[in-house]
Amino acid sequence: MSTTTPAPPSVTQNAPQNAPQAPPASAPSAAIPRQSRSGRFKIVVLAGLGGLLLVFLSVWWWYGGNRSVTEDAFVEAHIINVAPQAVSGHLVSFFVEENDRVEKDQLLAEIDSEPYHDQVNLAQRKLEAAEAELKRQETALARLRLEIPLQIEIARRTLAAAKADEARAQGGLKLTSDEVDHGIEEAQAGVEAATADLLLAQQEYTRFTNLQKEGAVPLRKAQEATQARDAAEAHRKLAAAKLATAQANRTQIDVAKRTVEAAEKTTQKASKGVDLAETGNDEIREVELLTELKRVGVAEARTVLAAAEHQLKYTEIRAPCPGIVVKRYRHLGDFASAGVPILSMYNPDLLYVTANLEETRLRGVAPGNPVELEADSFAAPFHGRVVWIDKSTGAQFALMPRNVVAGEFTKVVQRVPVRIAIDKDDRWPLLRAGLSVKAIISHGPGDAHWAEQTAREMADAEERFNRAKE
Repeated sequence: MSTTTPAPPSVTQNAPQNAPQAPPASAPSAAIPRQSRSGRFKIVVLAGLGGLLLVFLSVWWWYGGNRSVTEDAFVEAHIINVAPQAVSGHLVSFFVEENDRVEKDQLLAEIDSEPYHDQVNLAQRKLEAAEAELKRQETALARLRLEIPLQIEIARRTLAAAKADEARAQGGLKLTSDEVDHGIEEAQAGVEAATADLLLAQQEYTRFTNLQKEGAVPLRKAQEATQARDAAEAHRKLAAAKLATAQANRTQIDVAKRTVEAAEKTTQKASKGVDLAETGNDEIREVELLTELKRVGVAEARTVLAAAEHQLKYTEIRAPCPGIVVKRYRHLGDFASAGVPILSMYNPDLLYVTANLEETRLRGVAPGNPVELEADSFAAPFHGRVVWIDKSTGAQFALMPRNVVAGEFTKVVQRVPVRIAIDKDDRWPLLRAGLSVKAIISHGPGDAHWAEQTAREMADAEERFNRAKE
């Protein structure tokens, strides 16, 4: 019987179960390339991740480090709240709807004007009455200006005539007094001379009578002496009669004095007449003041009429400037009060963006820097430039400012308003006030000259807009 020699145990049988098995004799040539591919794949993956990280860091540094981004930005415009000016009443007409484009002075709405027509008519009648009263007063003043100087001239001439009469009366009195006194003196002298002649004739008569009785002289001499005595007696009586007549002429002096007194009274009366006539100048002045007062009354009546006409005009509510109606607050039949808006509109030419930029992102932002403006309603972004950066934060003017002096304090990043001018393109008419915008502001030194000029242009546009509202 033959015995077979057992085969030697294989390596796999003698090897431990957990030990790695050796590849077959043909395996070494295929294992080496598989390991090389796996290493290269890992290297490529690691290199790609490193490249992506480098790109991300580069983009972050370029995009975030050189730009300030905020989504707290909005398209803004000057919203005009159109309201009745100085008048109130029911709306009887409305000529525009929301989203309508209107031109300057276009009629928007109309308030019931009947009460204001009545005020205009009443003011017109008052003005007519005031003008008629002024005309009457001016006529009276013109008449006085003609009459008073004539009256004064007549009174002065009357006074001059009275003074002349008084002077003549004074002269007549003096002349009469002189004549009467001279006549009395002459008559007295004649009496005295006649008395002396009579005395001499009486002596001659006595002497010749005695001599004739004695026969010393003829009878004829005695008769002549008697005749001479009788003639002297008669002459004395005549002189005495003349003296009596001259003395009687003193009454002429009294008459002349009364004439002088009457002339003096006439002069006094004429002088008072001049004074009275000259008071007419005061009357003229008084009427002039009354006329001026009437002119003031006419001016006031015209002012009242103009105010009534303005109120009537204000019943027609017109557009203060070109723009777009965005909101109506009242409808036909509503009562509109003065100063209470009935609609709102804005001027599309005064659109800009206000970006509320965080204070931590202000570094690198300067006026004139370019800005990219992304709006959700537009596929492509708009472009613009920074006009100015506000000098205060928005919280500074909040209705309820924070009080951090007596309690806990939590730091809150503040936001600063930044105005951005939008570059106009074909899409400009499609921009709407209030749209949300993502503002991407590039950093840089900016362009102060451009920003100053643009701010001036925007201010000029605002000024023109404000003038258009007046």
